[in-house]
Amino acid sequence: MTSGLSNERLKRIDAFLQNKYIDTGKLSGAVMLVAKHGEIAHLSALGNMDVERGKPTEKDSIYRIFSMSKPITSVALMTLYEEGLFQLNDPVSKYLPEWANARVWVSGESPDFQTTPAKRQMTIRDLLSHQSGLTYGFGEDHPVDLAYPPMLPSHQITDSLADWSKSVA
Repeated sequence: MTSGLSNERLKRIDAFLQNKYIDTGKLSGAVMLVAKHGEIAHLSALGNMDVERGKPTEKDSIYRIFSMSKPITSVALMTLYEEGLFQLNDPVSKYLPEWANARVWVSGESPDFQTTPAKRQMTIRDLLSHQSGLTYGFGEDHPVDLAYPPMLPSHQITDSLADWSKSVA
Protein backbone atom coordinates (compact mmCIF):
# COMPACT_ATOMS: atom_id res chain seq x y z
CA MET A 1 0.00 0.00 0.00
CA THR A 2 2.77 2.45 -0.93
CA SER A 3 0.32 4.74 -2.73
CA GLY A 4 -1.95 5.02 0.27
CA LEU A 5 -4.51 2.88 -1.56
CA SER A 6 -5.38 -0.64 -0.44
CA ASN A 7 -4.04 -3.29 -2.85
CA GLU A 8 -6.71 -5.68 -1.59
CA ARG A 9 -9.50 -3.22 -2.36
CA LEU A 10 -8.04 -2.36 -5.78
CA LYS A 11 -8.09 -6.07 -6.66
CA ARG A 12 -11.85 -6.00 -5.99
CA ILE A 13 -12.19 -3.81 -9.07
CA ASP A 14 -10.52 -6.54 -11.14
CA ALA A 15 -12.90 -9.14 -9.69
CA PHE A 16 -15.90 -6.93 -10.46
CA LEU A 17 -14.80 -6.33 -14.07
CA GLN A 18 -14.03 -10.03 -14.52
CA ASN A 19 -17.32 -11.27 -13.03
CA LYS A 20 -19.74 -8.65 -14.38
CA TYR A 21 -18.24 -7.80 -17.76
CA ILE A 22 -15.67 -10.26 -19.06
CA ASP A 23 -17.20 -13.53 -17.83
CA THR A 24 -20.65 -12.42 -19.08
CA GLY A 25 -19.28 -11.46 -22.51
CA LYS A 26 -20.08 -7.75 -22.24
CA LEU A 27 -16.35 -7.04 -22.70
CA SER A 28 -13.73 -9.30 -24.20
CA GLY A 29 -10.90 -7.71 -22.24
CA ALA A 30 -9.80 -4.70 -20.28
CA VAL A 31 -6.71 -2.93 -19.03
CA MET A 32 -7.11 -1.03 -15.81
CA LEU A 33 -4.72 1.48 -14.32
CA VAL A 34 -5.18 3.40 -11.08
CA ALA A 35 -2.64 6.10 -10.28
CA LYS A 36 -2.30 8.50 -7.39
CA HIS A 37 -0.07 11.57 -7.59
CA GLY A 38 1.52 10.21 -10.76
CA GLU A 39 2.45 6.87 -9.18
CA ILE A 40 0.85 3.67 -10.44
CA ALA A 41 -1.05 2.02 -7.60
CA HIS A 42 -2.63 -0.79 -9.64
CA LEU A 43 -2.24 -2.11 -13.18
CA SER A 44 -4.02 -5.18 -14.47
CA ALA A 45 -4.91 -6.87 -17.74
CA LEU A 46 -8.05 -9.00 -17.91
CA GLY A 47 -9.65 -11.22 -20.56
CA ASN A 48 -8.66 -11.40 -24.21
CA MET A 49 -7.55 -8.71 -26.63
CA ASP A 50 -8.28 -11.09 -29.54
CA VAL A 51 -11.15 -13.47 -28.81
CA GLU A 52 -10.90 -15.41 -32.10
CA ARG A 53 -7.23 -16.23 -31.54
CA GLY A 54 -7.51 -16.57 -27.75
CA LYS A 55 -4.82 -13.91 -27.33
CA PRO A 56 -4.87 -12.58 -23.76
CA THR A 57 -4.97 -8.90 -22.96
CA GLU A 58 -1.57 -7.50 -22.06
CA LYS A 59 -0.85 -4.52 -19.84
CA ASP A 60 0.27 -2.59 -22.93
CA SER A 61 -2.67 -3.63 -25.14
CA ILE A 62 -4.06 -0.81 -27.25
CA TYR A 63 -7.79 -0.38 -27.70
CA ARG A 64 -9.64 1.74 -30.22
CA ILE A 65 -12.07 3.94 -28.37
CA PHE A 66 -15.04 4.74 -30.55
CA SER A 67 -17.21 7.70 -29.61
CA MET A 68 -15.32 8.34 -26.40
CA SER A 69 -14.44 12.00 -26.95
CA LYS A 70 -17.31 13.12 -24.70
CA PRO A 71 -16.28 11.19 -21.56
CA ILE A 72 -12.59 11.96 -22.08
CA THR A 73 -13.32 15.67 -22.56
CA SER A 74 -15.64 15.61 -19.54
CA VAL A 75 -12.93 14.10 -17.33
CA ALA A 76 -10.44 16.73 -18.51
CA LEU A 77 -13.00 19.46 -17.89
CA MET A 78 -13.82 18.17 -14.41
CA THR A 79 -10.10 18.17 -13.60
CA LEU A 80 -10.06 21.89 -14.43
CA TYR A 81 -13.22 22.30 -12.35
CA GLU A 82 -11.51 20.66 -9.35
CA GLU A 83 -8.72 23.20 -9.75
CA GLY A 84 -11.30 26.00 -9.51
CA LEU A 85 -10.65 27.29 -13.03
CA PHE A 86 -14.34 27.56 -13.91
CA GLN A 87 -17.81 27.06 -12.45
CA LEU A 88 -20.46 24.80 -13.92
CA ASN A 89 -22.89 27.70 -14.32
CA ASP A 90 -20.34 29.87 -16.15
CA PRO A 91 -21.63 30.90 -19.56
CA VAL A 92 -19.69 29.33 -22.43
CA SER A 93 -19.25 32.86 -23.78
CA LYS A 94 -16.95 33.64 -20.84
CA TYR A 95 -14.37 31.46 -22.61
CA LEU A 96 -15.66 31.58 -26.19
CA PRO A 97 -17.15 35.07 -26.68
CA GLU A 98 -18.68 34.14 -30.04
CA TRP A 99 -21.35 32.17 -28.16
CA ALA A 100 -22.67 35.24 -26.27
CA ASN A 101 -25.56 35.93 -28.62
CA ALA A 102 -26.59 32.41 -29.61
CA ARG A 103 -29.82 32.01 -31.51
CA VAL A 104 -32.29 29.11 -31.55
CA TRP A 105 -33.72 27.52 -34.71
CA VAL A 106 -37.45 28.10 -35.21
CA SER A 107 -38.03 26.99 -38.81
CA GLY A 108 -36.58 26.92 -42.29
CA GLU A 109 -33.71 25.29 -44.13
CA SER A 110 -30.06 26.31 -44.20
CA PRO A 111 -28.96 28.95 -44.96
CA ASP A 112 -32.37 30.63 -44.59
CA PHE A 113 -33.11 29.66 -41.00
CA GLN A 114 -35.68 31.53 -38.96
CA THR A 115 -34.19 31.94 -35.49
CA THR A 116 -34.93 33.63 -32.21
CA PRO A 117 -32.54 34.78 -29.48
CA ALA A 118 -31.84 32.11 -26.85
CA LYS A 119 -33.70 32.76 -23.58
CA ARG A 120 -30.42 32.47 -21.68
CA GLN A 121 -26.77 31.84 -22.40
CA MET A 122 -25.49 28.30 -22.77
CA THR A 123 -23.48 27.18 -19.71
CA ILE A 124 -20.69 24.69 -19.12
CA ARG A 125 -23.28 22.61 -17.23
CA ASP A 126 -25.45 22.57 -20.37
CA LEU A 127 -22.56 21.21 -22.41
CA LEU A 128 -21.69 18.50 -19.88
CA SER A 129 -25.31 17.38 -19.52
CA HIS A 130 -25.98 17.44 -23.29
CA GLN A 131 -28.62 20.15 -22.85
CA SER A 132 -26.88 22.87 -24.85
CA GLY A 133 -29.20 22.64 -27.83
CA LEU A 134 -26.29 21.74 -30.13
CA THR A 135 -26.72 18.77 -32.43
CA TYR A 136 -24.20 16.17 -33.52
CA GLY A 137 -24.49 17.10 -37.18
CA PHE A 138 -24.76 13.59 -38.55
CA GLY A 139 -28.51 13.19 -38.40
CA GLU A 140 -30.41 13.82 -41.58
CA ASP A 141 -33.82 14.37 -40.06
CA HIS A 142 -33.47 17.98 -38.95
CA PRO A 143 -32.47 21.12 -40.88
CA VAL A 144 -29.90 22.12 -38.23
CA ASP A 145 -28.15 18.75 -38.56
CA LEU A 146 -28.03 19.23 -42.32
CA ALA A 147 -26.24 22.56 -41.86
CA TYR A 148 -23.34 21.04 -39.92
CA PRO A 149 -21.53 18.75 -42.40
CA PRO A 150 -19.52 21.43 -44.17
CA MET A 151 -18.22 22.53 -40.76
CA LEU A 152 -17.42 19.09 -39.29
CA PRO A 153 -13.99 17.41 -39.02
CA SER A 154 -15.01 14.72 -41.53
CA HIS A 155 -14.84 17.48 -44.12
CA GLN A 156 -11.66 19.37 -44.81
CA ILE A 157 -11.30 22.19 -42.34
CA THR A 158 -8.61 24.71 -43.05
CA ASP A 159 -9.61 27.15 -40.33
CA SER A 160 -8.15 27.13 -36.84
CA LEU A 161 -10.23 25.65 -34.04
CA ALA A 162 -11.01 29.21 -32.92
CA ASP A 163 -12.29 30.11 -36.40
CA TRP A 164 -14.28 26.90 -36.58
CA SER A 165 -15.95 27.68 -33.24
CA LYS A 166 -16.89 31.12 -34.54
CA SER A 167 -18.45 29.69 -37.69
CA VAL A 168 -20.50 27.12 -35.74
CA ALA A 169 -21.58 29.72 -33.18
